Amino acid sequence: MVLRRHGRAVFRGRIGIELRGESSRRFPKKAYGVELRDRSGDNRDAGLLGMPADDDWALYPSYNDKTLVRNTLAYATARRLGRYASRTRHVELWLNGRYRGVYVLIEKLKLHDDRVDLEEPAHLLEWISWQETQDEGVDVRLPGADVPLVFDDPERGDLDREERQEVRRSVKAADAALYGPAFTDPATGWRGHLDEAAAVDYVLLNELFKNQDGFHKSVYLARGAAGRWVLGPIWDFDLSMGNSRFAPASPVAGSTLADRGWAERLYADPTFVAALAARWRALRAAGLRPWLHAEVKRSTRQLVRSGAARRNFQRWPVLGKVVWPNPAEAADRTTYASEVRALRTWLDARVAWLDEHVHELRPRS
Repeated sequence: MVLRRHGRAVFRGRIGIELRGESSRRFPKKAYGVELRDRSGDNRDAGLLGMPADDDWALYPSYNDKTLVRNTLAYATARRLGRYASRTRHVELWLNGRYRGVYVLIEKLKLHDDRVDLEEPAHLLEWISWQETQDEGVDVRLPGADVPLVFDDPERGDLDREERQEVRRSVKAADAALYGPAFTDPATGWRGHLDEAAAVDYVLLNELFKNQDGFHKSVYLARGAAGRWVLGPIWDFDLSMGNSRFAPASPVAGSTLADRGWAERLYADPTFVAALAARWRALRAAGLRPWLHAEVKRSTRQLVRSGAARRNFQRWPVLGKVVWPNPAEAADRTTYASEVRALRTWLDARVAWLDEHVHELRPRS
């Protein structure tokens, strides 16, 4: 693999590459996992385009996100909130001599000092969809939320039987506390198992951007040194910010999470909703709305000025087409500029809705 910046090679090295992603595999523009290797085929850590050194990376295609920036915006927002989120760089990819368009080079989630940094022994779990269990199996089933989890880092095979059982007991205890009759009790309820501040930020990010996958799939849980579980880091926000035709993510108004697993239970706790509203007000006072617009402008202007956006849509002529699961109005957006305008308009409307309703969030049932 060769990485070039302004025509100059800044990295050369061997890699292993594989297809990744569930829904993205149906698209002609594929997502890839990349592992850096040395001449012997062993893992090789390297810093790429100013990001901390590691051997595990991903290339995200943004095929159905025609702004090319929904994921990068979500991750940047999480970092603004003080949470770790994968660092990203927009790149143009040539694979086997063929131009493949604009991709997001992204840090894969893993336990590491420069990524998910937790005191050992630490564990990272992924909450997946039941459909994904056909390939990945189930390591833990949460009875309350009725969802499957898998060991992400360390993986199942790297844990001994006793450690696997301890992790299962711990995360099931969190689930049981959330669905128990005294779940709001400060001493015996969910706060003894989940980090409340992290839960507030995680829920708020998914709610702000109306992430279709929120508390459905690509949900990560981390725990270090026998502490409380932390919701996050966030992952995979391509089907957010008005980019899906499916409810509850489709309308700009309303909650995305009011009937989703743990979020539904958290919304039944008035103290949690009050903390969520207070956090939102603090972020608004700190200039969240103008910052969002500045971030969209910065990243999209760079893609336009470099010619990368133009080249991407010459290679993949999807502007003005409804690509699953785009809303029907995507057919009217025939230019990159119109896609970016639609995103900015959506963000304004969503921020305005949360200003009026964040304190009213409740379970749908």
